[in-house]
Amino acid sequence: MSITQIGLSGLRASQAGLNMSARNTANLQTEGYSRQGVSLVADARGGVQVASLVRYADSYRSQQLWGAQSREGQYSVQGSYYSELESVMGLGEGSVGSGIDAFFAALDEVSTDPTSVALRQQVISSASSVALRFNSLRDTLQGQLDTVARQADSMATQINSLSSTVADLNARISQAAAIGASTSELMDQRDLAVGQLASLADVRVTTQADGAYGISLKNGAPLVVGARSATVTATTGSDGGLEIAVQLGDARYPLADGAIGGQLGGLDAYARSVVQQKASAATIAGELSDRVNAALTAGYGTDGQPGQALFAFDAATGTMSINTGLTQASLGLSAAADEPGNSDQLAALLDVRTQDVTLPGLGNVSLGDAYTLMVGRLGSESSINQASLDTAATLRQQAQLSLESVRGVSSEEEAVNISELMQAYQANMKVISVATELFQTTLDAL
Repeated sequence: MSITQIGLSGLRASQAGLNMSARNTANLQTEGYSRQGVSLVADARGGVQVASLVRYADSYRSQQLWGAQSREGQYSVQGSYYSELESVMGLGEGSVGSGIDAFFAALDEVSTDPTSVALRQQVISSASSVALRFNSLRDTLQGQLDTVARQADSMATQINSLSSTVADLNARISQAAAIGASTSELMDQRDLAVGQLASLADVRVTTQADGAYGISLKNGAPLVVGARSATVTATTGSDGGLEIAVQLGDARYPLADGAIGGQLGGLDAYARSVVQQKASAATIAGELSDRVNAALTAGYGTDGQPGQALFAFDAATGTMSINTGLTQASLGLSAAADEPGNSDQLAALLDVRTQDVTLPGLGNVSLGDAYTLMVGRLGSESSINQASLDTAATLRQQAQLSLESVRGVSSEEEAVNISELMQAYQANMKVISVATELFQTTLDAL
């Protein structure tokens, strides 16, 4: 190879490097962009060749980031729901707990004068307040389940769209690679789509021999297979929670609890928690109704007639109300029909508060403490979620920085590269100029 050809090869190598630095600099603020460069090899004839274009990426660090995004998404989506429910299910004024306390306080007060019309009416009024508060809590819990279901359906649509995008990019990358075209930008777009997908679901990504991504959920259910993508559905189950499934072709994969992760998995976990809270609230309302009614109907009112039920509870809907035919005279607080001032049955009624009930996830607790323990469980779940979110956010930030240290564009580094490449370009131009002068000198000598 002549000196001129050697100089030309160096000129082409410098030009290729400058093109890559220009591209990197132009995409300094482009989300998901991976910096690019050139790989040079010495030519056996003395020059230099551009062996390949290089895309700076790290599959291991990408996997770390996607996993961190999934965990952060799972906990972040639950935060606002927990805050809303905590504000409703507190122990302050207006809560179910304070309503139950007020009801038993009214029973305590009527024991001082069992025949007092005003005090007996106060018992009915406080019972009505308890029913209203239980119904309000039930409506809030059902409202959250309805909202979660709508959001889950929207997220399933997003997952399907992103899965389709990845499948389409798989096909385009394979086609570009087959004709020797650059695939860097397409791969960046695909990684960006996978990152968004990972926030919605906990995905596992494998790279196939042809460069295509295969994506599945952590239980193995496929989302993307080559140029094909699956369909995720999120519907309301029979218990009020979510039923999530993946459909690919004729194969359907129901997802058990905890099998999806990410934001959709976070909604699934929260819905299961709300279903449990709703069941616990219904259990408390039902047991309170049944036991208070049993104590009252075993006694006698001031009218000498057998006591009537105070509460009406519909187990099918979880709705609590007051017996519409009840009057203060019908409260069976007396143990004898002919002793309206007798309060023996009232003692049995007050004892209801200390009786045990069995709540889902809490076991046997006293009826008076049941709601307080429900609130305590909610607060514990919320605190754990917040602590997990803080940890997940920190890990995601670290994973992001780790990946950016490999693929990110540094304006300072590119400025240095451009300066060095310009010097190399000028040096190679000088080589060509010298070669031209030598050739001309030789011609003149001849």
